[in-house]
Amino acid sequence: MHHVAEEKSNMRILLVFPRFRYPSGDPPLGVAYLASCVRQTDAQVEIFDATFVKHPLRVLRQKLQETHYDVIGITALTSMIAEVRDIAALVRQVSPETTVVVGGPHATILPEQTLALPGVDAVAIGEAERSWTKLIEADLDFSRVPGFRYRSEGEVVDSGPTDFVANLDAIPYPAWDLLPMARYLRVWYQLDAVAYGLRGTSIIASRGCPYDCAYCQPTLRRIFGRRIRFRGVDNILGELVELKERYGIAGVMWLDDTFGIDRAWLSELCRALIDWNSGLVWGCNLRADIVQRETLAMMQQAGLRVVHLGIESATQRILDDIYQKNITLAQAREAVHTAKDLGLRVRGYFMLGAPTETEQETRATLRLAKELPLDDVTFSITTPLPGTHLYRKTQELIGRDFSAFDYYRSAVYDSDSVLPAARLDWFKKLGYLQFYLGRRRLLRTLRSVLGISGLRKALLKIKRF
Repeated sequence: MHHVAEEKSNMRILLVFPRFRYPSGDPPLGVAYLASCVRQTDAQVEIFDATFVKHPLRVLRQKLQETHYDVIGITALTSMIAEVRDIAALVRQVSPETTVVVGGPHATILPEQTLALPGVDAVAIGEAERSWTKLIEADLDFSRVPGFRYRSEGEVVDSGPTDFVANLDAIPYPAWDLLPMARYLRVWYQLDAVAYGLRGTSIIASRGCPYDCAYCQPTLRRIFGRRIRFRGVDNILGELVELKERYGIAGVMWLDDTFGIDRAWLSELCRALIDWNSGLVWGCNLRADIVQRETLAMMQQAGLRVVHLGIESATQRILDDIYQKNITLAQAREAVHTAKDLGLRVRGYFMLGAPTETEQETRATLRLAKELPLDDVTFSITTPLPGTHLYRKTQELIGRDFSAFDYYRSAVYDSDSVLPAARLDWFKKLGYLQFYLGRRRLLRTLRSVLGISGLRKALLKIKRF
């Protein structure tokens, strides 16, 4: 009996984040949260984050040959599904007795398809912090833990729904020490519009989104539930203090889908940041229809310097009928001007190539991006992620496999009602060139690239170009 307990306490777990393309300065917080929860059990956990690894499959193979892992957990975003498939096959080949569990958005939305990948033993559905810790305590017996789909004697078994984590403060801070944080801090560029090379990292304060945009929902609800949950202000402040002490950060970017949606919570957070008076600056994603001058002014006093706005398109028809964004162009323009009036930096997000979008409409979006007083832009190719309203409505127009889904690069539609992929790629490049090399911004673009860290970051961004 003693021997069994001994065995169990030495369970080794490897969590894999398969970012083989597009290195970014944003650490994979989902994996880091999962690791910090697994640490609360008696299992040993490591993270293999492929973001900065030259030959990830080769390095991973070596790792699997040197160390025996009982479980390997792989994060699956739709854009990474080809990598997930390769990793699962590699594990099966090198370490056949290791249990492979795939989690993340893609696995949650398409559990059966994900489970059908060779080498995958189970799929974790939704938020996995609770289900993973219970799985370890149940000695990897999936039948005893809700939140998984797994194969048993050739049949797919659903272990039942798992609850959402009601109190986010119960989750320990991300296991940053298991990530290559020095690399992340070096290439992080979220607040470069404020001060070039500003040292910082990314953070999440809430989970869920109450809006119904066609390119996100109902997928987000399936992952995070209907209710938006916020971390407590003390809990957040504790994390900021720790990040500042450990990594000497001067800024953070909130990755929440819609920051500032709850006015009472936002006021409390801003008051706490003002009282703390650390000089920490920050950026966040806001919806154009909740950008009010007095709210922004309060946030600015608390350190807000950069606002990210999803403007998406210059055509109201596309915003309404295709994206279900529930925002008017007038609101978007006003939000940009309000933020700029206060002296804030603004990054606009745009999508090119919606189904039925004409060449004139695409050009209008590029023109809007250039004319608005924005500091930065991101153009992506409209991509119908599985499970979303957009996917459901336009499924018959899709001409590519999920492994080709890549909103930085390639169009996945193949239909006369969508602009051809090569044309969209050309428009995207044109948009960036017109924006960053236009009269108003050329000087800033040159200045930002000339430093050594600037060059390093510029090269990362060009990979998505």
